Amino acid sequence: MEIFLQQLVNSLSVASVIILIGIGITLIFGLTGIINFAHGEFLMIGGMTTWLVVSNGGGFIIGLVAAVLFVGLLGFVLERGLFRLTLDRPMNGFIISLGLIVVLQHFVIRFWNSYQKSIPEPLSGVWEIGGVQIIVMRAVVVLITAVVVAITFFGISRSRYGLALRASVADQETASLMGVPVRRYITGVFIYGSMLAGLGGALMIALFPITPFIGSTIVVRGFAVALIGGLGNVAGAVVAGLVLGLMDGLSAGYGLPEWTEAYSFALMILILLLRPNGLLGGTAGPRAV
Repeated sequence: MEIFLQQLVNSLSVASVIILIGIGITLIFGLTGIINFAHGEFLMIGGMTTWLVVSNGGGFIIGLVAAVLFVGLLGFVLERGLFRLTLDRPMNGFIISLGLIVVLQHFVIRFWNSYQKSIPEPLSGVWEIGGVQIIVMRAVVVLITAVVVAITFFGISRSRYGLALRASVADQETASLMGVPVRRYITGVFIYGSMLAGLGGALMIALFPITPFIGSTIVVRGFAVALIGGLGNVAGAVVAGLVLGLMDGLSAGYGLPEWTEAYSFALMILILLLRPNGLLGGTAGPRAV
């Protein structure tokens, strides 16, 4: 039982980062119908921004805030300059996002090379509870993710802005006629999803070294989370992230560790065959979050 709990605890921090990516993906898809495969590069840039700040004498908290703000600004610029022009043709937005992967990767490599980047562990120490060891920084990552998820749910389900957002997702034309500034909400969701990716990058580099190619790996896991939970369903993204995290922990502790990703994607295939709309039901297009 201790081994099971240990593997589960170890996997929760990585699952937390993937949940942040999955929420951003599913929010953007729910409102725009655009599948943004460059979302993983936003995470990578968030991690690189944190590394730059810390490497130049700034603290981790400053680096984290800088990553969130800078990637949010990047999301705003790309939404206004590129993705807004493809709202009526989401497939074009998808193709643009594929091109952005290469552009953003090579931009980072051009200025900061392709080697691994890491920062000193922001918080050191280990807690031991009932024979299970919990690394403090991993626990902080899980806590930050839980707070962000709670704020996101509250914003969507309780605030008047969330009500307007759900109306926009359900029927953009009717919401617009009722006075909802749908285009502003699209921009806001794109910025928020990008900020979550920047936060995920800052938290990831606090746990592991990253390279300019980490985004391409993480975004696949993020889309797996979004698909398993149901594209356009935020709660589904959280549940799916926890399921994949548990799968990672069990495969590392009881199966073949090198097959971890194979197990995760086999689970994704199985779920999509049995429930095409995901565990909690998704949307076929820009309809509901």
